[in-house]
Amino acid sequence: MKTISLFVLLTCFVCVGQSAEDLFREGNNAYNQGDYQRAITYYDSINTLGIHAPELYFNLGNAYYKQNAIGPSILNYEKSLLLDADNAQVISNLAFAQNMTLDRFSPLPESDLKKATDRLIFLTTVRGWSIVVVVCVWLTVLLFFLYVKSVRSGTKRLFFSGFVVTTLSALFALSFVWQQKNITYNTRPAIVFAKEEAFRAEPNLRSEVLLTIHEGAKVFAQEQVEDWVKIKLTNGAMGWIPQSSIQYISFAVE
Repeated sequence: MKTISLFVLLTCFVCVGQSAEDLFREGNNAYNQGDYQRAITYYDSINTLGIHAPELYFNLGNAYYKQNAIGPSILNYEKSLLLDADNAQVISNLAFAQNMTLDRFSPLPESDLKKATDRLIFLTTVRGWSIVVVVCVWLTVLLFFLYVKSVRSGTKRLFFSGFVVTTLSALFALSFVWQQKNITYNTRPAIVFAKEEAFRAEPNLRSEVLLTIHEGAKVFAQEQVEDWVKIKLTNGAMGWIPQSSIQYISFAVE
């Protein structure tokens, strides 16, 4: 696997200075020399600067993959896809890493209606839908003002129709903000980092072991009780594992 070129990533370094560029270059040099642990050290140093770029996580994923560290490699490929969802190179390398995992959970089938609804809800980010809400609200206020001030019946009907459309648009966009936040909060994706972990019926060591899951499995956190997290597998099964056994696919400090 080859590392991505420096070209796109350099645009992220304008505000943080030359050191980030140097770290990325040194990381690539170490990678090309086969010193993957040193490359990881350089790439991780860039993370400490607060930089999140798809190329950075892609290269981290490649370096971990070369060390047969399946959990970290999958985690970083997934992070790269959060920032560049359509990158075919990342998708391909993620598939290679996933083929090295031991678990094979068949995902639950989804209806065409749910797929279409989810695509619409995630057409843009929460911030994007929030901007749509603000714009629609301002247009609603403006159109209502013009409707009140207008004296011609035809113009009043036009402004009132626009008022109704922008009001409904604002409500729809607001509902998409709420639904996207709700889906994201209740389905926090994570990667199992433990070599193997007992998947338990309850959040304690005395409870029944339902099955054993292994490093690299993608799970979805539902809730947390002390040091235990309830997760959902891609096949819909629910159970508990220690929180320390997973790493969340996000850029926030967990």
